[in-house]
Amino acid sequence: MSPSSARLRLIETPADRAVTRLHRLVRQRDVLRADFRTAWDSIAADCADAELEAWAAAAIELAFVNAGPPCLLAFWRVSIALRASFGLSVPTAFGHACAEVCRHAGAAAALACLQAGGAAARQLGSARELAQWSRGLERLAREAPESVAAVASRTETILHYCDGAAFESFIATGLKAGGQDRTRRRAFFALDALARQTLERAAGVLGFAQLERQLKAFATALWGRPPILRAIEPIAGHSRRAGISGGIIRVPAVFRGVSGEAAAQLFKACIAHATAHLALTPARFPVGQLKPLQIVLTGLIEDARVEALALRRFPGLRRVWAPFHVAVPSGPATAPALLARLARALFDPDYADDNGFVAKGRALFAAEAARLEDPALSRRVGGLLGNDLGQMRVQFNARTYVVEPVYRDDGLGLWDIDDPAPPEAEILELQVEAVRMTRQENP
Repeated sequence: MSPSSARLRLIETPADRAVTRLHRLVRQRDVLRADFRTAWDSIAADCADAELEAWAAAAIELAFVNAGPPCLLAFWRVSIALRASFGLSVPTAFGHACAEVCRHAGAAAALACLQAGGAAARQLGSARELAQWSRGLERLAREAPESVAAVASRTETILHYCDGAAFESFIATGLKAGGQDRTRRRAFFALDALARQTLERAAGVLGFAQLERQLKAFATALWGRPPILRAIEPIAGHSRRAGISGGIIRVPAVFRGVSGEAAAQLFKACIAHATAHLALTPARFPVGQLKPLQIVLTGLIEDARVEALALRRFPGLRRVWAPFHVAVPSGPATAPALLARLARALFDPDYADDNGFVAKGRALFAAEAARLEDPALSRRVGGLLGNDLGQMRVQFNARTYVVEPVYRDDGLGLWDIDDPAPPEAEILELQVEAVRMTRQENP
């Protein structure tokens, strides 16, 4: 063949696959290697090549937008969690969404979103709603990048109220309310009063924000002075109670599982009880050498004492509180159950309960009827009953105990926390920390 007749042929080599590029990237970064191997072994075992290629492309995109090693590590971890429930396509799409967040709001915001992915998946429960949540974050990153981390870090609180579609609406509302004012946007997406109202409306929940004026008027009519009320946010997986600190009543923003007129009645009962303490508990109790059970029972007796005094003045309060005393004289004799039964026995004269502990508590309280004005009776009776319940060897966990009935406050405001705590008083340590935290939340 003559040189003039020779023809050049272009030989194309296939472009590097995303999987190959991802492995090459990991080999160059020691900090990524161990976590990547764990994720790869978990994901690659039973996934099709096309799915792995798409997932690797999402990881490469995160690297391309300079999300940094922390984001890649978080992506691999959340991928394992999401794949178990939804398949690999969901974490793949989530990775691309977080890369988009990184483009507009930076690596810290993307990391916050990745770290919130598992909680969002647990609360939303479907791939479609998780995609809606991701779209909301992308829009927020484009239009209010300074607020992405605030929203992501509050994922559990926000999604307690709304599904994926409502989350997108919440983002749209906040962007409209804030406009071009970054300070207003930050306040909304940090869950100010307007944001909480928006979430409560989305959930169809009647919350503190809608009832605050009515509750203040009710308490003022009772005791002649307006109370200072503050809302506290729900915590995922925990039952919140009202609390009293420094004359301020902290009220749950919503009571979970309670809506409509029932919610309005519960808030009313809650405020009536807390303001009764402010009016009728003149001083905090010293802790002294009381044990955890004695602390709890002293609080229970003090609750009964102030309610008995309030009922002397305002007999109609019985109708306010009675619907929430739902303990029954049966079932396992656990410490929380016996405490709830005793609370009802001291409130409801028609309640019958033949349990020896409940009967003794009722008798001791009745013997003090002529001295209800003296708060020292709560310490006397509570200490005795605490000893009795302790000797019954019923199981009591101070860390998980929640005051019943639901309208009563957590009891922290009754105690002088400046007193030295006995080493065994585990609940007191929790009280001290809770009050310190409360003071930081409500300066």
